[in-house]
Amino acid sequence: MTKKYDHLDRQTLIGLLQRRDAERQLGLVWERDEIEADQALNDDFVAFSLDADLSHGEAPWDNLIIEGDNYDALRALRMTHKGAIRCIYIDPPYNTGNKDFVYNDRFVDKTHRFRHSLWLEFMYRRLQLAKELLADDGVIVVSIDDNEVFRLGMLMDRVFGEDNFVANVIWQKVYSPKNTAQHFSDDHEYLVVYANNRSLWRPMPLPRSAEQDRAYKNPDNDPRGPWKPSDLSARNFYGAGTYSITCPSGRYIEAPPSGMYWRVSEKKFKELDGDNRVWWGKDGNNIPAIKRFISEVKQGVVPQTLWTYAEVGHTQDAKKQLLEVLQFASSGDVFSTPKPVQLMERILRIASKPGDTVLDFFAGSGTFAQAVATLNAEDGGNRKFILVSSTEATEDTPDKNLCRDVCAERVRRVLGGYTNTKGQPVEGLSGGFAYLRARRIPKHRLALKLDHAEVWHALQLLHRKPLSHWPSGGFASDDELAYLADFQAAHIEQLREWLRTRTAAVAVVYTWSTERLNGLLGETAADLSLLPLPHHLRERFGR
Repeated sequence: MTKKYDHLDRQTLIGLLQRRDAERQLGLVWERDEIEADQALNDDFVAFSLDADLSHGEAPWDNLIIEGDNYDALRALRMTHKGAIRCIYIDPPYNTGNKDFVYNDRFVDKTHRFRHSLWLEFMYRRLQLAKELLADDGVIVVSIDDNEVFRLGMLMDRVFGEDNFVANVIWQKVYSPKNTAQHFSDDHEYLVVYANNRSLWRPMPLPRSAEQDRAYKNPDNDPRGPWKPSDLSARNFYGAGTYSITCPSGRYIEAPPSGMYWRVSEKKFKELDGDNRVWWGKDGNNIPAIKRFISEVKQGVVPQTLWTYAEVGHTQDAKKQLLEVLQFASSGDVFSTPKPVQLMERILRIASKPGDTVLDFFAGSGTFAQAVATLNAEDGGNRKFILVSSTEATEDTPDKNLCRDVCAERVRRVLGGYTNTKGQPVEGLSGGFAYLRARRIPKHRLALKLDHAEVWHALQLLHRKPLSHWPSGGFASDDELAYLADFQAAHIEQLREWLRTRTAAVAVVYTWSTERLNGLLGETAADLSLLPLPHHLRERFGR
């Protein structure tokens, strides 16, 4: 029987051993050499084409929905949004082997020899790009289940560094156990959280719930308002915390409970008591407690690592929320793994501020955008979302388009308003989005294949501008940014007029011939930055 290495010569075998010795001794290793190259893994430029008919609201647009392979989209976003994303959330394929993971237009099933390696390579390439998009104080949250959670954790260590691990949150995804389970009822999933730089990132506190606020009462009518008692004793050793106490009733307390210490010194305790910050009980006979006033505690609570369905919803909630907005022809058309809006809201509350840009590049049914719009409506914020979704078309279902028919349509209705399953009108949350398609173009053919609208959209995004239509002429401008597509006299005059009336101190003009434009403008070009196309885009894309 021929074995795997029998046909290799001595030099090849030595090379294999040297490579193996060079591999890290502790960490994640997967079969990379034998995996067919990802279709999207090439040196092509990626352009964004605007589909105005599928966009929503009036231009210019701050929000983006991108149809296409997310590897392509991430490479393009690296050019335009590097270091600009505050929060990334993704819900990637869980690699269950049950037709949930498509690689090169084919489903990867449980029997595939390189099932886990394919998934790891797929995720590794995308996570590397995601890291580049994150702000220094940004954070990424990844949904996953038991199929890949351990490998994902090691992969995240490799990409983001184990020092940047923040938490592994457990989400209780069901409201009742599955009594048909052979071993254990699978009741939870995970949210794996990594910061780009843990020393810079801090979670936003969560609002206190009504139940938490109810713990604060005011039995003694203290003018400072509601408070709750806090134990005076603690287990941590404290040398000044072993004094005796006499209650107002005359009860004598010789010392703290066995093995415990008072939290404060005797001097501090007397100061607190003098300020009516000690509670002795209604009859003045209890072991004293410190009064913690609701007006003096933090306005929020620290996030915990267990999120119950009562707090953030469960999978059935998620499906009901989707069906409330979109009506499907059959149950087979329903997106199978949506997440509850409340779950996305909690992530955004913890990981974003009102003006941040957030990204979901496995956008699925668009829940993340609905949560962004809901939170903006609640706190008056202006969070901007970028969603990326593939069509999820396969050889068996070539006409499927999840991005267009589910993701974008849901977001369109949530923002613009819709009629729910009861026939009742639901007011939209307001806002809009540009619908873009990611398109690959060989870099050496950019001058021939890249159309002016795609150039204009790339330049707007490069300069962090809201996206607007290409005016169908040969010139477009936006504050300090201008694009001259040709040298027709009318378009040159438009450029001159823009230069005369611009208010920005710094101005950049993109053109296909900087030398020719410099000659036409003469001294007028002295305070301008003239950048050549397509060279500038090609250079920025490769960074």
